[in-house]
Amino acid sequence: MAIDISIVRAVVFDYGNTLVEFGQDKIRMYDGALAGVLERLFGPPDLEMLAAIRDRDRMAPYSGNPPEYRENRLPDITGELIRALYGRRAAPEQLDEVLRVRYEAFVELVEGADEARVLLDRLRGRYRLGLVSNYPDGAAIRASLDKVKLAEYFESVVVSGDIGYCKPHPLPFSRSAAELGVAPGEIVFVGDNWLADVQGAKRAGMQAVHLVQWPPHEVFDRAPDHFQPDAAASCLAELQTILLG
Repeated sequence: MAIDISIVRAVVFDYGNTLVEFGQDKIRMYDGALAGVLERLFGPPDLEMLAAIRDRDRMAPYSGNPPEYRENRLPDITGELIRALYGRRAAPEQLDEVLRVRYEAFVELVEGADEARVLLDRLRGRYRLGLVSNYPDGAAIRASLDKVKLAEYFESVVVSGDIGYCKPHPLPFSRSAAELGVAPGEIVFVGDNWLADVQGAKRAGMQAVHLVQWPPHEVFDRAPDHFQPDAAASCLAELQTILLG
């Protein structure tokens, strides 16, 4: 298969491990910051339990048969994390402090967007550009986009934490198309995750590019009835050829 660029008016990107790398090392650093603030406020956490809860929270939107793809509410899962680890409810100011550290740790860890800016500079003269990210804190996503100087490129930024549903649910894709003012069939979606990005975009009626520069956080089995991407790219630089001809 190949992208039909003759009908494309917009390109929409996933964020983590698509435009910026956010791999296992950064996840461990983020979880280390979380463990640090928990220890400061409540005492040393059970690190095995903390890791298990964090893994459960990451996969929760994809649970159920069929899954609902409901996004976590960050204050809720943070409060539940504290109750599970320490057997008590956090005071409001304690919860606020943990949420502040989670926000700041994420923003600090997002970096390395030079390659993305080169690509987006080329694309924005031809296409409308959008971003759709699965993450429970929309404010943190937007702050990180400002930090790495990517915010200026996007006419639309849709974050699962703001709308309550994660990719591959259709709502993030339809919201992005509506905000960009184009039909789904006129959009190419670029992402790293086979289920959230490739299947979600194809089910929404978009063309899809599977970017495999960095491994995704969540790995899902491929099923016989799954859509194939319209193109695959091993790095961001390859997208220039795919999308600009």
